Amino acid sequence: MAMTPDLPVASPLEGGFDARSYARAHAGKLMVVMHRDNRPSAPADFFHLDNVSTHPTGLVVTGLFDDERRVHMMASTVRPATADEIASREDCRPRE
Repeated sequence: MAMTPDLPVASPLEGGFDARSYARAHAGKLMVVMHRDNRPSAPADFFHLDNVSTHPTGLVVTGLFDDERRVHMMASTVRPATADEIASREDCRPRE
C-alpha cells in the first residue's frame, strides 16, 4: 500500500516521536498496524486507538477492535486509516 505524506506514522524508531502527543491527537481514530514485511493490511490490523507508548523494541498500542475487545499489543509502526480504508470498512459492516 502506498503511503501518502499526510498520514502521520507512529514509529519510535524515528527521532523525536512523542507518544503522548500522538495518542492525544489520534485517540478514537481508526488506525492500522503496519507490518515490517510490508504485507497488505488485514481486517485484524484495524483498531480504534486508545493509547500508545514506546518500548525499546517498538510501540505498545492499546486499541479497541471490531469485536469490542480492548487489546494491548506490540507494533513497530501504526498509522491512521486512509479515507478509502475507512469507507471500505463501513461498506462491509452489516446494516441494522
